[in-house]
Amino acid sequence: MAYKISELAKLAGISSRTLRYYDEIGLLKAIRIKDSNYRVYTEKEVNKLQHILILKTMGFDLESIEIMLKDINESKRLKMLENHLNSLHSKKNQIETIIHNVETTIRSMKGEVAMNDNDKFEGLKDQMITENETNYKDEVINRWGIDAYEASKKAFKNFSKGDFDEFNKLASNLIEILIVLKNDSSHKELRKKAFVTHKEWLTMAWNGKYDSEAHFNLVDMYVNDPRFKKYYDQHGVGLAELLKEVVQEEIILNIKQK
Repeated sequence: MAYKISELAKLAGISSRTLRYYDEIGLLKAIRIKDSNYRVYTEKEVNKLQHILILKTMGFDLESIEIMLKDINESKRLKMLENHLNSLHSKKNQIETIIHNVETTIRSMKGEVAMNDNDKFEGLKDQMITENETNYKDEVINRWGIDAYEASKKAFKNFSKGDFDEFNKLASNLIEILIVLKNDSSHKELRKKAFVTHKEWLTMAWNGKYDSEAHFNLVDMYVNDPRFKKYYDQHGVGLAELLKEVVQEEIILNIKQK
């Protein structure tokens, strides 16, 4: 079956303007009918458009999609789609768990059911792990290896309610210390406290293990990576740099004292 541009746009849920743009840049060329100004799309173009839209949902830009459609063979595209499907199923299960959690919370607030502490965190740990994977997985593996990443993932997976409370408390305490320290950066006791608090927080994130060299390098990333810098500096400009300064100073001091 052949589709006119307006028909395919409606079928795919995109605008005719988008199809014209894809045609213009050579990503999805329409077939032009001789002796008329009509452009039509056959089953081949329909299938290609489906692949384009799927790859867009996976986060690829148009330039990358064009390269992938040209250079990646059918079997590799199939494997990529299968991996994407598995990821979608995982997200679907996580969303369903969170929906169940919210529904149960509502019923609990109405006095219809009782929730224990573990029920309250059902699904939320998986959500945190998924967010960490999306934002930081590649960075962590590239810098510290797959073992460090898996250890951190395991730590979050095994967190109890008490662990979550302590983990979040350490994070908020650190911010409060840094804010005060920013106004008196020479305060030795506060500098030490900031270091210890961040060390304790990292030790929890690293499944009970601590590595001073990794800690030293991590705070470099806090300053150089906009994602981390934004997290700290949203509470006060310069907090990421201050944390780096404090941590590296303490680690160097500890090495000298050994």
